[in-house]
Amino acid sequence: MIQKMILTAGIILFLGVAVTIVGETSIILNLKSGILVLGGTLVIGFLSFPMKSFRDVFKSLHIIFRHQETDYQGLVKNIERLSRINRFYGNLALEKEADNIENLFLRKGIELVVDGYDPYEIHKIMEKEYELYFSRKESLINILDTLQKLAPAVGFVGTIMGLIDVLNNIGTPLEMGRGMAIALLTTLYGLLFANFLFLPLSKKFSEHIRAESMLLYVILEGVLDISKDKNSKAVAYRLQSYIRNHHGTNEDVVEYPARTEWLDSFNPLQKLLTRKQNV
Repeated sequence: MIQKMILTAGIILFLGVAVTIVGETSIILNLKSGILVLGGTLVIGFLSFPMKSFRDVFKSLHIIFRHQETDYQGLVKNIERLSRINRFYGNLALEKEADNIENLFLRKGIELVVDGYDPYEIHKIMEKEYELYFSRKESLINILDTLQKLAPAVGFVGTIMGLIDVLNNIGTPLEMGRGMAIALLTTLYGLLFANFLFLPLSKKFSEHIRAESMLLYVILEGVLDISKDKNSKAVAYRLQSYIRNHHGTNEDVVEYPARTEWLDSFNPLQKLLTRKQNV
């Protein structure tokens, strides 16, 4: 509910800023300038990336804006329950529970445990699984970043086209001034679309991916503990500790340098960013 209110307020602010700045220019002219910038940006984007990637972007954004806050407590309780079943009743009982697991990543991990993979193999398989997942997500973020960079460039092209038209039809200074003001409209819309639309969407997408990264990390740790037949209460306590650190509810004076370094090296998003910088 709060996210929808913020989104609505942002749209109203965007329209208010646009109307205030453009002043007395006609609505039709504003629509033409806006459509030129937005349409040109999307056309270049369509030529630069596969259509499937754009469909995935729209689908992911729809999911993100409808996304409810992750129930970490419910997830930990579910992992604790699965750990107890595996420890007391064995793999056969755990296999029956796997069909009822909604989270695909957790289901995958439980299936690996049931199939008898050792913790090291489970670690490597699941790590590769979500590295591929986050690599695909990063490519979607790259589309939004590209659109953010394209919008001002397309707006500047529109301004140049408008200035050419003004110079080809030189009249009185008043008419020239009005023509130049109209020509600059596309640059304005390019900046507005870049900073009020594509930039916020990209940042929101990135934060959603970071939250997913933490979620999958908690699942992986839980699956590894299940494969090691650890006590279910100990499993739940350790996962709760990770979640508290993630949400910043632990005291700052409590530090775990060795564990934090291992977590950073294991973070798939961080790995992708480091690899990108090295390239």
